[in-house]
Amino acid sequence: MNSTTENPPAPAARRTQAERSETMRARLAAAAYETVADGGLKALRLRNVANAAGVSQGALLHHFPDKNAVILAAIEQALQLARDDSLAFLDMPPEGPEGTLRAMLEEFRGFFFSDRFWVAMGIALEAARDETLNPSVRERVARLRKPIYAAWEDRLIANGWSQRDAARIVRSGTSMISGAAVRRVWAQSDELSIEMEEEWIADRLARR
Repeated sequence: MNSTTENPPAPAARRTQAERSETMRARLAAAAYETVADGGLKALRLRNVANAAGVSQGALLHHFPDKNAVILAAIEQALQLARDDSLAFLDMPPEGPEGTLRAMLEEFRGFFFSDRFWVAMGIALEAARDETLNPSVRERVARLRKPIYAAWEDRLIANGWSQRDAARIVRSGTSMISGAAVRRVWAQSDELSIEMEEEWIADRLARR
């Protein structure tokens, strides 16, 4: 009986120090985000984040030297997750003017009604009182959200709206849905809210 010798598997390529460091930073950023999402901003303590990531506080401080750096990692994680969700909507095939408006509002609702938004909002409100932290928070919000809004403007333009009208539609749409998200803190959505959204859509289609 013939026997065959299997070739041994090739050894896995060893990751570089830079790759290992990037993996750890991503792990710590995710832990910072989850800490805020679960316990609010008051829970964002270095020890809590280190425990959530399963590392020592020293290891955390090796990658993020102070609490502000951890705060920035948390909001960036929140906004990156939101961006990934938003891109899924933008990857869908165009559906005409009305379909585009409805898809856009649904994407906005997915963001503003999510933990991603509330984590980012909580951090942004706290940072607004810190002159050293606030510019960095604003930069991250602009870098990760503006491209999403610009992509919706492009889709609206492709459906017949002017550039200025497209910008106004995106701005008013975000204001409407973010307002509804805040209102949900103390009141449930009702028929009037739905009616107002339908009127908003009809008005934008009429102005096209």
